[in-house]
Amino acid sequence: MRFKSDEELLGKLSEELDHLDMLYADVTPPSLPELEQLIAGEAVRRRKRRRKELLLFILVALVLVTIVISVLSTAPVLYWSLQAVFILSALGSLGAARIRHGREES
Repeated sequence: MRFKSDEELLGKLSEELDHLDMLYADVTPPSLPELEQLIAGEAVRRRKRRRKELLLFILVALVLVTIVISVLSTAPVLYWSLQAVFILSALGSLGAARIRHGREES
């Protein structure tokens, strides 16, 4: 929908805003005690959620540390080989990105 002038656009916008005001004219804001109760409930919910996320993070971290220690103790050659591969691949990708970036600047 195209408007020929700014006044026409403003008129349509004003009309739609008035319509929106009429739809929500009977909505009243919550009372102060209701609002305080809502805020307190939300604070409790967030606290529980943070605690749950922290416990999940600790559990995943413990599992990962356990896996790394078990691999290191049972097959140290495999562990150090994987470490070397990851480091070399990271350095290789960094070098490739730097070369690509240098070529783009030229």
